[in-house]
Amino acid sequence: MHWRNFFINSALIVTLGLLVGFGMTFNSSTSWFVSEFAMMLLLLLALPLLWPMRGHLRFTPNHSTMIAERPTTRHLTLTQGKWLPNLFLLDAAKTSTWHLPVGQRTAKVTLQLPRGVYDQLPFTVTVTDFFGWFRKTLPMQLTTPITVGPVRQPETAAKIATDFSQKMAAADAGLPSDRIKNFREYFPGDNIQQIAWKISAHADSLIVHDDEYEGQTAWTLLLVVTPSLPLESALSLFASLLDTGIFSGDGYLLDQRLTRIPRGRQDALLAGFHPEGVADPAALVNLASPQHHRAYLVMAADSATAKPFLQALSPAAATLISLSGGGDHA
Repeated sequence: MHWRNFFINSALIVTLGLLVGFGMTFNSSTSWFVSEFAMMLLLLLALPLLWPMRGHLRFTPNHSTMIAERPTTRHLTLTQGKWLPNLFLLDAAKTSTWHLPVGQRTAKVTLQLPRGVYDQLPFTVTVTDFFGWFRKTLPMQLTTPITVGPVRQPETAAKIATDFSQKMAAADAGLPSDRIKNFREYFPGDNIQQIAWKISAHADSLIVHDDEYEGQTAWTLLLVVTPSLPLESALSLFASLLDTGIFSGDGYLLDQRLTRIPRGRQDALLAGFHPEGVADPAALVNLASPQHHRAYLVMAADSATAKPFLQALSPAAATLISLSGGGDHA
């Protein structure tokens, strides 16, 4: 265990044992003072572990958002309890240990977590005194929750995006023309085809161009959540499609509620998503009105499930992705 080896601990035990025996042997005020001093030293070593630490021993991650099942390195810094001598972090499988000696309070940890919101990580924190004689084990609490977004399917999303873009063009759905409207910095989720490489090279950062639109139609991504929907794979594809940047607006999830998912925030908002009730086509009436959106890519469990929702969106243009394996349909 690093510098706390067997010989050092053995020497300390022998020394303290002699100090305690010193008082008993000579039975004088001086000898008992020495023995009591040795006992006080033992109490001081154990004191950090007797302190009520459960509400104080917390770590703060350097980034609070992740993608599910993707190994990610996070730096976790102890925010309170910096006076503690030694900390050990042990993962749930008890295969990896990180040692934080005196003065070091940031652990570099590789995480791979399912979708969800985590106030506590699958690690245990063992606190020891300077010599490793006394120890206390606590859960690893976080001051800032870590939100883990859905797994990504970049290849599938790219293929769907390509096919869908062709249908958008055929439907005169407002694809960019050759007229450039403006330049701005690249934002994660923007279409990489809009990157102005020559300008980016001179600017030393990625720059994209906003194009003039030929039509007035803006395509919107809509996920219909029903009991028959394979939720995790649907959320995965939903987030992956938003990553492609082919949609001009935000995405929407429809169960008993209509939840807006702004592009770029899908991981934080989908991490803790749990469906409520059954989706109702009537909730789409206002969404499909002319002053809102006029065309949709609808994700549903199958064509039969999607039919009433497609009718509710009419007369807006709609393309369906059937998650039962039937592909997409105009």
